Order: sequence, then structure tokens, then C-alpha cells
Amino acid sequence: MMKLHVQQQQTVKLHLTQGLTQAISMLQYTSAELNSRIDELSMENPLIERKEPDVPRSFYHKTKHHSHREQTIVPEAADHRETLKSALKRQALDLHLSSREKRIFSYLTESLDSNGYVTEKLSFIASELSVSCKEIEEVLAKLQSLEPAGVGARSLQECILIQLRRLPAQTDQAELVISRYFELFAKKAWKELSAITDLSLAELQNVQDIVAGLSPRPGAAYDHDERDVYAEPDLIIAAENGKLTLELNTRSFPDIQLNAYYEPFLYRRTKDEASSFLSEKYRQWKWLDQALRQRRETMTRVMNEIMIRQKDYFLNGRNDIQPLTLKEVAEALGIHESTVSRAVKGKMVQTPYELCELKRFFSAKVKDESAGHTSSHTVKAHLRRMIEEENKMKPLSDQKLADLLKEAHGIVISRRTVAKYRDQMNILPSSVRKRYE
Repeated sequence: MMKLHVQQQQTVKLHLTQGLTQAISMLQYTSAELNSRIDELSMENPLIERKEPDVPRSFYHKTKHHSHREQTIVPEAADHRETLKSALKRQALDLHLSSREKRIFSYLTESLDSNGYVTEKLSFIASELSVSCKEIEEVLAKLQSLEPAGVGARSLQECILIQLRRLPAQTDQAELVISRYFELFAKKAWKELSAITDLSLAELQNVQDIVAGLSPRPGAAYDHDERDVYAEPDLIIAAENGKLTLELNTRSFPDIQLNAYYEPFLYRRTKDEASSFLSEKYRQWKWLDQALRQRRETMTRVMNEIMIRQKDYFLNGRNDIQPLTLKEVAEALGIHESTVSRAVKGKMVQTPYELCELKRFFSAKVKDESAGHTSSHTVKAHLRRMIEEENKMKPLSDQKLADLLKEAHGIVISRRTVAKYRDQMNILPSSVRKRYE
């Protein structure tokens, strides 16, 4: 027979209040997310009023995915850029298309992906528009004659061929290789290609150089939503006479104030519905004001600690980034590691050398022969420099790079780690880097 027992047990649990949960979420918001959230709250709460920010410094940067370059731009340019579809429709005015062709052209342009490729089968488009495949092909050929070169391609192979045929120089060899032996070319099987085509390794190297100068994604220059990112720093660090200064971008750290119109009503002693409403909204305003101040203070403390730990980088350049973990910063500041993680997530900093994410300053530790540690950023910098300076006729293998790191810098890593870092930097293996002239 089962016996039932009543047992009292005491447990300790961390209970996060709604206010604390929201304050934590405020910390991890990016500038855009934070400003959007404040706008939402101010729509619901008449007591919340923004303080007008100071005019921000012009630190806008246009960046491309998979690229390490930044270019300062005029902020207003982001709002007046032509889209790929509008550029094609503008150029189509010179094609003198019939009404039937315009319908096909419009369908094709609307179905282009962000790279400028036609991804739907022509037979499907023909059935959708109740026209023949031949008509689709004729209009597609006209689309492919427009700028940017390669737009309207149905594959990478076709995209490259379209661009090759536009080049002023003779590209017969390149067109032969790409049109007939594209898979071998993509695999960089040079010796096999040489045997099949009777082209020398030097000639194939020339084909590779020509193709490398073409764009595999012709529509990317117009893809503003995903490919082009106009970034503005949250924090700005300057170095002068060996000293560092930190400045906060006011647009990333917005301030609020109490709407002066409602302030007299807050001191009334009445207990009517209006007073209760204003009391509740005042508590929300007070919480938001405190959360914004806490966010500013936490991020400032975290950035100041990073500046202390990475002082050599801020004074000398990117090769001097030291190994650093979230835990080390958290312990130095007496806060939780997750708080540091939220503080750096998605945040940008303008340094004397570049615009970068805060997470850049946190890297794994790599042991060296002196029983010390070197950051993975520094190791990658050494690898990049050695590969840039190598003899391209006899490129350095991953094992040779590992050996040179040990000999020249006392850094001990395996061949597999070299390969991993090389892949992260988008650097090809030695067999592909090899040149034949």
C-alpha cells in the first residue's frame, strides 16, 4: 500500500523582476533597437520625452560582408541610392520593348535575387505569363545586356561568361575554359585542365587572374538591405600623446526627460483615475531613465577596462591585440560574465585605426614558448603577413607556416590550427595560391 508523506523543503531561487529583466534586455540592445524601443514606450507614455542629442560626429562607414575595408561616406547617401530593379527599369527605356516584352521584363527583374541572378526556370516563367520559352529567352538576353555586367545570369558560370564577353581584351582562352570545363576550373585542377585544353599552366594562371577580377554577385552593389551596412559607432576612442580618451555617441546613448507639461499634475493629492494613470506612467519613466543610465555606465566601465587591457592596440595598431576573455573583464569589474557579453553584443567602436565590433577585443589564448600567451588575432596577423611576403611560385604550406611561427615568434600551434585560422581569414591553401609565372 502506497503511503503519502508531506515534506517541506526550502530552496533558494533567483527571481528576476520584470523591471530587472527589461533592464538587462536594454543592455544588449543595439543603438537602432534601443531607439526603436524608446519610441515605442514614448508612444504609450506621455511623460517620456527625448532629450535632443548633440550633433553626432561623422563616423559613418560603408562595409561589405566578407570584407575588411571601411569607407567613410556622407550619411545622406544611404537614403538616395538607386536599387537594382530601378536601375534596370531605367536602362530598359532605351531597349524600346513592346508591351508584351515589358511584361516579361518586369517579371524577370522582380524575380531577381539579391545577387542579380534569375533563379526561376524559364519554362515556369513562360507558363506563368502564358508566353513561349523563346520569348522569355529573347527578353532575358536583353536584360543580360544591361549594367551591371552579369545581371540576369542563371548560374555563376553564365554570370562569368557574360562578363568575359564584355571585356575589351581577347578572352578566347578564358571563355573556352569557363564554358566547357567550369567544374575543373572551380576545383582549380590546373594540371588536368592543361592536359585537356593544351593551355600552359601560365596561360591558365592568366585565365584565373582575369576571372578573379570579375564579380560573382553583380547585384550585390545594389542590395542595401543585407550586403551594404551603414554603421555608426557607439563609442569613439582617440589617442593623443600616448593617452586614450573615450567618447560616447549620443545617438547610441539617448537621454530622456520628464515631459514638463505633466509635471504639475504629479504632485496632486487626489486619488482619481487620472492621478493613478500618471503615477503608473511616472514609475515607468523613472525605471526607463534608470535603465538608460545603468546601460551607459556599464558599457562605459566595460570599454574603459578594454582600453586598459588593449592599450597597446589603441596606441600602436591591430597587431597588438592581447588575449582577453569576457570572464577576465567581468572579474575586474565585479560583474557577471553574461553582463559583459550583453554589453559588447552588436556594439561598434571607432578606434584610431578602424571601425570594429567590441567583440574583436576578445580572443582565444595561444601558448608561446615563453610560457606566456598570445592572442589569436596576433597569430592571424603574423600568418597574413607571412603569406603576403611568400614566394608565390613556392607558397608556404600550413606546416611550414606553423614552423615559421615557432622559429620567428615562439608561437606553438599545429598545422590544423594554421589551416583553421587561414580559412577564417579567407586565405586559400598553398596549392591554390601557387602561381606559375
